[in-house]
Amino acid sequence: MPKILEGVRVLDLSQFISGPWGSKFLADQGAEVIKVEPPGMGEALRMFVFFDKQIGPLFTIINRNKKSITLNLRVSEGQEILKELVKHSDVLLENFTPGTMEKWGIGYEILRKINPRLIYAAISGFGQTGPLRNRTAFDIIAQATSGVAHAMNIEGPPRIPIADYSAGHLIALGIVEALYWREKSGKGQFIDLSMQDMMYSINIRGQVREFMDRAKDRELTSRILPTYNQYPTKDGQRVAIVSLTEKQFKRLMHIVGRPELTKDRRFKNPVKRMDYVDILDEVLKEWTLTKTRDEIIKILESERIPCGPVITIDEIHDQPQLEARGMYIRKFEFEGIKRATIPGPVLKFSETPGSVETKGPDLGEHNSEIYSELLGYSSEKLQSLRKNGII
Repeated sequence: MPKILEGVRVLDLSQFISGPWGSKFLADQGAEVIKVEPPGMGEALRMFVFFDKQIGPLFTIINRNKKSITLNLRVSEGQEILKELVKHSDVLLENFTPGTMEKWGIGYEILRKINPRLIYAAISGFGQTGPLRNRTAFDIIAQATSGVAHAMNIEGPPRIPIADYSAGHLIALGIVEALYWREKSGKGQFIDLSMQDMMYSINIRGQVREFMDRAKDRELTSRILPTYNQYPTKDGQRVAIVSLTEKQFKRLMHIVGRPELTKDRRFKNPVKRMDYVDILDEVLKEWTLTKTRDEIIKILESERIPCGPVITIDEIHDQPQLEARGMYIRKFEFEGIKRATIPGPVLKFSETPGSVETKGPDLGEHNSEIYSELLGYSSEKLQSLRKNGII
């Protein structure tokens, strides 16, 4: 079955999560994604797998459907080889600190002369411009410096690297947008993604405090939306409940046995109810504590009140809905691991569905294929490059 990005070749120089997560989306849709990794240990995430084999499935979650070659970009011969690869590629993705590729003589301005159609995508903590451009950054730095960590009341390390994953999502979108523009213009371009920019743009809690009095007057730990929360249940679980429209609110108050509140002027509309979030939460809590999680879901669903069980981490791999959606891939074997679930493609295309075909590649697994078939290198040259630490 055809895939949307068949025929697109991506050189992925990125490491850890943000860049590889982005190129994963391209690979799932048929792009030939070639991980370009340092000889020896490979990209940084492989080091963790080397010391603990149980991290292996994580590497596949992020790097499935890709190829791997080794190449030392710190030496001139490796840099010249990259330039040869660029001639045959559509996209280059990297997440180095700005200026690194220029220091190595393989920055965008040089590579665009070699291939004017090249789309060069760069993820960094603070972008390619501004006073902080040269700073090294990771997920926690982006969350901290964008105000998101404060807005979410995160005091320790984030439990999920939202900035890394969001950067991957966004850079994949940017690359596809640039490919579409290239179809119209014939020109490649440079994509500059700052993780701080991105996280600031989604920090709605910080944004509304600038112009909304209700947000200014409340502590960040307080809630703003009424009847929009998780509530404890009789069986020690939790359930998420939402009622934002008037119809939902009236139905919910009747369900919990408090119909008189629908006529209370304090709760006249959603904006008014914002001032009495705690009162409404207590009303719902009193009701949910009298029933089990499953009982609550059944009652609320029958009345079309948005709700959902708060699924625990231990439950998440056995959800019928996710199973029906093809989100559980369990066809790969990993050393020393009984079961490892790889998430399936998220976007479901009717004509060109994506798929998960291969595990994350071994380091340099495709050296012969890429260097011999794509660049025409002889076996003798490959042997020499290995001996000299170039690949």
